[in-house]
Amino acid sequence: MRIVVITTPDQIDQEWITRLAGEADTHRLERVAVLATGVELVQQTRPDVVVIDRALPEAEQCVKKIFASMPAVVCIVLAAQVDVPALRRLMAAGARDVVAKPLRYADLLASMRAAVAVEASRRSRGVFAAGDEAAPFGQGKLSVVISPKGGAGTTFVASNLAVMLRQLGSGRVALADFSLQFGHVGTHMNLWSKHTLADLIERSDDIDDALMAGVMQQHPSGVQVLLAPSSPELAGEIAPEQLDQVLNALLARYSYVVADTWCVLDELTLALMRRADNLLVVTTPEVPALKNVKYFLDYLRQHQLTEAQVSIVLNRFPSVDGITLEDVQQHLRHPVSANIPSAGQMVTYSINRGVPVVTSHPQSWVGQSLRKLAAYVAGEQVDLLSLTPVEGKGRRGAAKEPGARRGLLPAFKR
Repeated sequence: MRIVVITTPDQIDQEWITRLAGEADTHRLERVAVLATGVELVQQTRPDVVVIDRALPEAEQCVKKIFASMPAVVCIVLAAQVDVPALRRLMAAGARDVVAKPLRYADLLASMRAAVAVEASRRSRGVFAAGDEAAPFGQGKLSVVISPKGGAGTTFVASNLAVMLRQLGSGRVALADFSLQFGHVGTHMNLWSKHTLADLIERSDDIDDALMAGVMQQHPSGVQVLLAPSSPELAGEIAPEQLDQVLNALLARYSYVVADTWCVLDELTLALMRRADNLLVVTTPEVPALKNVKYFLDYLRQHQLTEAQVSIVLNRFPSVDGITLEDVQQHLRHPVSANIPSAGQMVTYSINRGVPVVTSHPQSWVGQSLRKLAAYVAGEQVDLLSLTPVEGKGRRGAAKEPGARRGLLPAFKR
């Protein structure tokens, strides 16, 4: 069986999914934790079975979309306490079966095998369904990670975001280092190559699959990485038009492109922001960083530099003796969308080893916060702010919001 499991970001590591992948008759299993990507993956891979473990309204819409174009694909929904009207809606949408939760693994396995056997019998009698052509992925989405002050952690956020997007099953993911003079994506991902962005710039008029394959570096997570030029002077030789052509090539081949940038508003950075679907502005809870972010946000609004969704990512927050969230939002005049808690020793260990923290410490408070951020970028409705560890998994002794000191921010003058 070829199987796709569509679940939620916090349930993607469920034990039954791992067991299912290890069954003798499982040829391939893909797990997806982003609803918007699930149907696209099904259209691309044409599996035998889709197991949907989402809220009932989401499951119903997902089944409808799959059945409308691929009625031969078996859809099985996992649901708790399904009443008769809800069950009828799921069946009318095209679900082959509904398996009760809490899940009994044997029940799910029996349901899948029985449904696949029925479909195989139908096909053997020459009864074929319409919709056999696989639909390709559409144009990819660009997430630009930026900070108007150095040292805020843009590379840390960008690299972990890309890896987490891939883990959530969000299709093909590229991580591009556009911090052109002194990029550190390679260090964070433990990658090095003589082939960099400069190779694509040199042939920006005729980038093909062969060139892209030779330049993009494969990370063990499945993320494809585009490294920054190895010489700082090359940054001054890149024109915005060439950058646009590189972006076109990347977005045509990847579902998500995460771009790490430097803290300079030059022509190339502005070109990236103009193309962005999501603009993640990273800051830390210190006065100099917050002052720069306020000026940056004002500049964006005054000059209408981007149509992207602008999200403030407050890194290293909460931290000991830090500024309160209320203070930050009041002075920025912009809501904080997400926070990444302070965990200096863990993060330093991760960076020095070149292993993203979502891989080295996936269940940590930091890892869970980055998982939520990736789900948000992928289109999920997620509560991103997490001011206390989840279920005691965070770093012991971390400061909490009520204990932070108030009134530390001076008024920012225009």
